Amino acid sequence: MRTVIGIDLGTTNSAVACMDGNEPLVIPNDRGNRITPSVVAINGPDDVLVGESAKNQAVVNAASTITAAKRVMGSGTVFTIGGRTYTPEQVCSYILRKLRKDAETFLGQPVQDAIITVPAHFSEAQRRATQEAGRLAGLRVRRLLNEPTAAALAYAYRTPGDRRILVYDLGGGTFDVTCLQKEGNTFSVLASEGDNHLGGVDFDALLLDRVLGEFERNSELNFRSEPILMQQLSEMVERAKIELSTSESTRILIPFFGGAGAGAPLHLSYEVNRNEFYDLIDALVRKTVKLTMAAVRSAGFGLRGVDSLVLSGGSSRIPLVHTYLKRALNLEQVSLVNPDEIVAMGAAIQGALLSDQSDTVHVRDVTAYNLGVEIEGDHFVTILPRNSPVPARTHRTFTTVSDRQSSVEIHVLQGEEPAASRNISLGRFLLSGIQEARRGEARVQVSFEIDEDALVWVTARDLRTGAQQNVKVTPVSDGTGAALDIEVADRVAALVERVEQMYAQEQFRLDAEFRAEIEHTIRRASEATSGADLRALHECHLALETIIGELHVELGRSEAEQ
Repeated sequence: MRTVIGIDLGTTNSAVACMDGNEPLVIPNDRGNRITPSVVAINGPDDVLVGESAKNQAVVNAASTITAAKRVMGSGTVFTIGGRTYTPEQVCSYILRKLRKDAETFLGQPVQDAIITVPAHFSEAQRRATQEAGRLAGLRVRRLLNEPTAAALAYAYRTPGDRRILVYDLGGGTFDVTCLQKEGNTFSVLASEGDNHLGGVDFDALLLDRVLGEFERNSELNFRSEPILMQQLSEMVERAKIELSTSESTRILIPFFGGAGAGAPLHLSYEVNRNEFYDLIDALVRKTVKLTMAAVRSAGFGLRGVDSLVLSGGSSRIPLVHTYLKRALNLEQVSLVNPDEIVAMGAAIQGALLSDQSDTVHVRDVTAYNLGVEIEGDHFVTILPRNSPVPARTHRTFTTVSDRQSSVEIHVLQGEEPAASRNISLGRFLLSGIQEARRGEARVQVSFEIDEDALVWVTARDLRTGAQQNVKVTPVSDGTGAALDIEVADRVAALVERVEQMYAQEQFRLDAEFRAEIEHTIRRASEATSGADLRALHECHLALETIIGELHVELGRSEAEQ
């Protein structure tokens, strides 16, 4: 039977675990440590360091060292090192490859299958990017498991009885809070809230800015222009943050520092106490508590209370977090499992459940965002609401916006805003073959299906003709729009030809404003076709469809007059 490892791919640190009999076990890396820094140093195509070795040389090789790549997964961001570019997916694949190798060494056998955890509020693009990182690392990603769900699974796997569980997951780069109901061997996620850009690195940044301000005032030097020094200070600040969880104060010290043209060396020192650090991070911690209480209310835990509070992520160790949570929930903290390891352990449990196809435990998660489509007027229509249990399938029927329209564009989005333009675009595709009819008469059914990994498939079908288009949503990651499964350029070219023929027949009967609109659209469509600009092609496709409908009206009017 194949071993399915569980991987917690973190912003700051990562971990890998497996099942040892009936218990999850965190696998040590090649240095004997149970967690591996999510740091990658690229000195050349065949010279890549990962983990402690990369972190240890970061001070002297800052320009070639990448940290927190997880935070920009699926964003289209690239890292440029030595004249070569690397995507976040490539960087994270180096981390995953190392974790896989450590697991193979420990287990003494090849490993191909893995459960990889992701923040509950990771977007569609970030989830697909995580899958791609796993593929690049030579892994078969059996499941993307939400981190808070993994933490709850690890905590409650051996805890008898029904429980209302709240998972507070404050990691290096992201924050998630999830409310789950455990009934027998069934775990049901009831509500989830979070912020993909709130975590320990933000606490570090606030403290670093305070320290830099003090050092620059005392030395009159610009530290921010020195990458090696900035890397050294960043590591000191991170250590200081950790120390303040157990000590009332700590000191950040750079001894014997000499600036350009300086005489005697400078001894730069800054003592930070716990209260000062708390003042810096107070607003961010309060935001996590506000999101926590929103999840509690949404799950219906407000009146019944929480049976178990599970803390996950290294930053959940900060005493200020405990103080606020105790006050808000009227509940003592639960610290039965190491916050740095609990997610990987939960992923290993999920892997074991999948590998033996056991029915002993069932896990039902929910969607983190509203999923829907754009309609006329920049409006966003929700088809699958947030916190819907997954897997799920639902549909909604729409109609056309112009006469004799033979195709429609489906623009898929996720988010909470009523305006489509303020939400995240997941992709666009065209449904052709619609029966031409008057505006509002056609019936197009748009169906959303979301799987166990919270990945989305969309189907659009004309209820009259049966024409159908099925697509796996491809996220928009750059300015050109989403990749399509059909040749949009050919369709736009055909529409341009049709408009030109109709325009040649009717142009002398059209008013000047409509003629200018037609000529402008034809020019724009030709430019988009030659430049392979997919977003512009989509816009031109809709504009040309509308123009064709209006030209049909003009033709009908002309025939009536004759």
